[in-house]
Amino acid sequence: MTDVTRELDELYGVPPGEFTAARNAKAAALKAAGRAEDAQTVRQLAKPTPFLWAVNQLARQDSERLAHFIDVVRRGRRSQLHDPRTAAEDMRTIRAELQALTSRATEILTTAGYGAPSSSSARISNTVLGAATDDDRVDDLRHGRLDAELAAPGFEVLAGAPTRHLQLVRGGKSSEPRRAPGTSMAGRRREPAEAKREHAEARRAQAEAERAREAAERERRAAEVAAARREADERKAAAERAADEVRELERRLADARRNLRAAEREAAAAAQRVRRHTTS
Repeated sequence: MTDVTRELDELYGVPPGEFTAARNAKAAALKAAGRAEDAQTVRQLAKPTPFLWAVNQLARQDSERLAHFIDVVRRGRRSQLHDPRTAAEDMRTIRAELQALTSRATEILTTAGYGAPSSSSARISNTVLGAATDDDRVDDLRHGRLDAELAAPGFEVLAGAPTRHLQLVRGGKSSEPRRAPGTSMAGRRREPAEAKREHAEARRAQAEAERAREAAERERRAAEVAAARREADERKAAAERAADEVRELERRLADARRNLRAAEREAAAAAQRVRRHTTS
């Protein structure tokens, strides 16, 4: 199989409403060009949701900000391993950058004519953060080639070696950095308080993210139920139309049979009249 990166980049830039037609046309063109395996790869691409499409457009319309966000997350991964006291600052930076990217993607979404329901911000931010903290997905995020929405790891989970996702390093005797000589007792008392505030902020952020995920899931399920109901109503209406057409055809057939019988009777009567005239 040859490199289909260019074709994939073009397709991931196509709005969802035009995606299926563009994908099928590109697959047909690849097959006609003798690239059957590439055509199959393209044909298997799933139509993106509007939210996923908007995330992928960040790489095309705001690549510098997206690259900066990825760098901020990576920097957070490194700092978490060496200085747990920077957790709150890292969280604030990541949250601010993520909010900016979410707002930009929402703007892209609405400018393209798609709706932005209450769950859109959560679904967009979850996908951006989930990809940025996933070593297997971050390049797809950077190049705008994500093929599925993702769940966010939560703001208290930043990435860090050796695991793929980062985990916040909790404070305590084993994780606190060595204090320099001469540190005052007042300074030592402040540090646990700061750590508690940082941990509380992390917990609040995680709770917010969890509530957003639950709201998005409820809305997704409601949308699926509504879509299923619409499909059932459409099929019922189609069945009723088909039944009406069958009844109309049956009525026409009955009329045609009556007309045929009448014509046959008239033909028989005419034949008898002809015979009487010829014999008289």
